[in-house]
Amino acid sequence: MATDRVADKATNPVAPGDDIVTVAIDWMVKLQSGAATEQEREACRRWRAAEARHELAWQRLQSLSERVSSLPSALTHGSIGAGDSRHRYNRRFAIKTLCVAMGVGLAVAGGSEMVPWRALMAEYSTAAGERRRVVLADGTVVELNTATAVDAAYDEQRRLLRLHRGEVLVTTAHENNRAYRPLVVQTRLGQARALGTRFQVRDSEAGMRVAVFEGAVAFQPAGASQSIRIDAGRQGLFDRRGLVGKLSPAAEETVAWTDGVIVADRMPLGELVAELDRNMPGKLRCDPAIAGLTISGVFPLDQPARILAAIARTLPVQIDTFTSYWITLRPRAGA
Repeated sequence: MATDRVADKATNPVAPGDDIVTVAIDWMVKLQSGAATEQEREACRRWRAAEARHELAWQRLQSLSERVSSLPSALTHGSIGAGDSRHRYNRRFAIKTLCVAMGVGLAVAGGSEMVPWRALMAEYSTAAGERRRVVLADGTVVELNTATAVDAAYDEQRRLLRLHRGEVLVTTAHENNRAYRPLVVQTRLGQARALGTRFQVRDSEAGMRVAVFEGAVAFQPAGASQSIRIDAGRQGLFDRRGLVGKLSPAAEETVAWTDGVIVADRMPLGELVAELDRNMPGKLRCDPAIAGLTISGVFPLDQPARILAAIARTLPVQIDTFTSYWITLRPRAGA
């Protein structure tokens, strides 16, 4: 598991916004078209040098292209110099190529396509099956679960973490040598303000789950005027309007992934398969007919084949493997 320590803000500029990333895409499309002039290349260099966020956006975009071998040729699709409409088309093509190549879907809002830039360009991220531990400049520890993307932006007023996708376990540090700065985790559904604590934030289709293990957290949904306090040993699921249902007990087992395992105590098979699916490339599916079967055990996340074998030994289940990237659990024939 990788561990990183962040330098202070002077060497850790705020993450570039959508407008800056869009300009970076424009420059990359133009420079990789094969038709860029030396003047345009020099203009790009000046733009990159003008502000730290410009260079950061460029470097992260370059990193993405290096990770996807097909990207440079895809970015040169069409004629760059054929007018504004063609340029806009090429930008959209490049955006879609980035998203498809990196396994990130397009979000739809107001009838238009919006690219999850902040997830693609995040300062800290993990791929499927990867976990990462980051120590921030103030000593706060952020542990990233599989398929997670986070940015950190500290200033004089607050310590801000932006969770773009996935799941984090945050252990806040106490700052004794300066004025108090609250630590806030900003999410798509609201923000969690730490009150000296260790807590988990998980973004899922069901909503934003916040579990507190030490101290307390105040979560303010994006569409609400007041926050909801969650004390140690409790958790809640939130949408944009507020708490979904009621607060419930929070179990340490839910963050066993930090130790590389899943702890199941009569866990429904469908839930276990969903957790494994998050940690594996491709697609792992569970037939609804067996999703309600329960299983217990401690399963190593880095050994999915071993987990599937244990499931097949324990439950009346067969594993159908079409390819290594498409696996389905079904009721065992004749069971």
